[in-house]
Amino acid sequence: MPATTLPTLHLSLRLETADLFGAMEWVLANARRTGLAPAQLSFDAARQAVLHATLTAQDAGQLWLFLRRLDNGFDVELLFADVDDPDSDAVAEPAPRAAMRRTNSEPALALPA
Repeated sequence: MPATTLPTLHLSLRLETADLFGAMEWVLANARRTGLAPAQLSFDAARQAVLHATLTAQDAGQLWLFLRRLDNGFDVELLFADVDDPDSDAVAEPAPRAAMRRTNSEPALALPA
């Protein structure tokens, strides 16, 4: 039986440094509440507070819901988002204002700082 690949979200977030732990907690709590699982997390505080994360879900809709929730955060700026859904090539849902779904050969959206 072949292993199944879960829908995956790769993202980079700039966090507000005034309440860094609060911003991280808000992001991780929303990921947990949305039903996402962390595959990889890293934090770069050398120049600015940037959280890099790879998250998985049972359904790609959960990843898109999480991205829409990130749009409501006031201590979080979405720098990069890439949703990889192995089960679908079609755009099923509208993207949140800060991210777009990658299509066949187009690179993921990288937003200017």
